[in-house]
Formats: sequence, C-alpha cells, structure tokens
Amino acid sequence: MEKPWMPVTAGILDIVSGAFGVVMGLFMALHLHAARAIQAAPKFAPNLGGTLPQMPSIFFTGMGLAMGIALIALGALAIVGGVYALKVKAWGLALAGAIAGVMTGRLLGLLALIFIVLGRKDFQKS
Repeated sequence: MEKPWMPVTAGILDIVSGAFGVVMGLFMALHLHAARAIQAAPKFAPNLGGTLPQMPSIFFTGMGLAMGIALIALGALAIVGGVYALKVKAWGLALAGAIAGVMTGRLLGLLALIFIVLGRKDFQKS
C-alpha cells in the first residue's frame, strides 16, 4: 500500500522545522553564557587585547536560557509529530507537532500544518 503524499510531506517538513528549532534553541540557551565566558577572559588572560563591552544583566541571560529551553521543547515536539506524520498514525500528535513546527520553523511549519489538516482522512484511527 502506497502512503499518501500529504502526511509524508508534512512529516518531512515537521522534522526539518523541529531540527531548526532545536538548533536555534541550543544557540539561544548557550550564547549568552559563552559571551559571559569570553567577557571574563581578559581577567584571566590580560594579554588578549582590549576591553569587551559589558554583558546584559543576569535577567537577560536567564530569559535567553528559558526561551532556548522552550524552543528546544517545541522543536522536539515537532520532530515527534513529524515521525508520526511519516507513519501516518496518530493525527492528533501529528497536528500538535505541526503546530509546534509553526512556532519553530515558521514557513515550513505552516506548510506542514496545512498538509496535516488537509490529509486528515489519510491517517489511521488510533
């Protein structure tokens, strides 16, 4: 039996969108911490050169970490939903993954959401 194209396409788009979200979430969660480490470098190695600009307060660092973790979680949900869309099972989970994909990958997630909704009849009852 041949799989229908809409859920399979939506699954691929969801997985790509989720991977993008996970990578961006990791970057967002870790870049301020890396910048703080670079800022502290002249204290430990003063011969590195000039002064670096001051980093934002700890509030912004914590906010970036929280937003990065949320983006990682949404990306993971998009990947899981994409896998279920590829299997053409669990329409609800595939739909949740597509919605999470909209939040992480914008256009790819939107296309996946459209294909999941239009291809609902192709999903098996679970």
